[in-house]
Amino acid sequence: MSKSTSAKLATLRNALAALPDKDVLHKYLGRSTTAPNLLRDAVLVVLHRKWSAHPPYRLTELGITTYDRSSINQGQPIMAGPHAEDLLRKVWCLHLVIRSTAHLDATATGLDPFHFGTTVYVSQEEALVLLEHIWHQPMDEQNEDAGYRLIIYMSFGSNSSISRVRKTAFDFDPTLLDTTVASLDAQIIPQQSKITRHADADFAYLLRQFNVPVYHSHNSGNAAMYATIVAILSTLRFELYGSLQNAKAKPGRVGQSSSKSAMFVVQSLKNWPTPAPPVGVEVFCWRCGSGEHGFLECHNADLKCRRCECAVQEWRRKNAGTHMEGSCAFGPR
Repeated sequence: MSKSTSAKLATLRNALAALPDKDVLHKYLGRSTTAPNLLRDAVLVVLHRKWSAHPPYRLTELGITTYDRSSINQGQPIMAGPHAEDLLRKVWCLHLVIRSTAHLDATATGLDPFHFGTTVYVSQEEALVLLEHIWHQPMDEQNEDAGYRLIIYMSFGSNSSISRVRKTAFDFDPTLLDTTVASLDAQIIPQQSKITRHADADFAYLLRQFNVPVYHSHNSGNAAMYATIVAILSTLRFELYGSLQNAKAKPGRVGQSSSKSAMFVVQSLKNWPTPAPPVGVEVFCWRCGSGEHGFLECHNADLKCRRCECAVQEWRRKNAGTHMEGSCAFGPR
């Protein structure tokens, strides 16, 4: 993304903005003979945010997936495999929990489990630095003048349309960054691909069309991966499911995907070794702040936030036993 390519980038952005989201993703995945050269080094990034349900609406989790086609087969298209298994195995899925606000989602049984990798606990600053690094990946590590790689940003529905107060609390907007060449919505790609008529269907409904069960989609890491799976399976439906006997490419064990079920493929993704994010810690107790044990192993069950215990709101009183007063995210009642 050097200065000499600024005109080409403007042309590419305008061209991609004029296309349906599914066509942009199709071009990027290399399934089109007209894919622009600039997309070969681009990185697909899915970002899914989770905010507390009540004021002060703090960020509690981030789910991120990245797919780098240039690191696979020298950037050339690969066979996607049954239900895109070979492609999806190259997706890196991350789950970040913000340490200072982890208790806002906590219950007596902890947080919803992450199925596609390793959960790490980070500070908000660490999360922001990681996102900045993802959006500013050098084209050439040995040549700073080569600029940064392009990013195709994908979100899911209204998760990207956060309010002003929430943006202030976590000031990161991928659509405003120079490296973002296209912004896609994984929720409308199934509609554009004629998987469903609905433009606002949830994960459970959309993945049901591919016979894939959904578990713990409130976990932002799982949500990011489900969004990625939905978008890719929908975009590549004719490559994955089309055949002489299935001209309409109805999803199922047909065509290229006849050898195994989509449910088996997604389960194998959960069992596939996934590198942990390079930030944060894997063990953290949001009740007492210890890095030696998790919340469920905490022996300080008598610790409670007096501020929340005496609060007017019932949901705050229920949350009082998840944290100490010193780590409370709420102001005085």
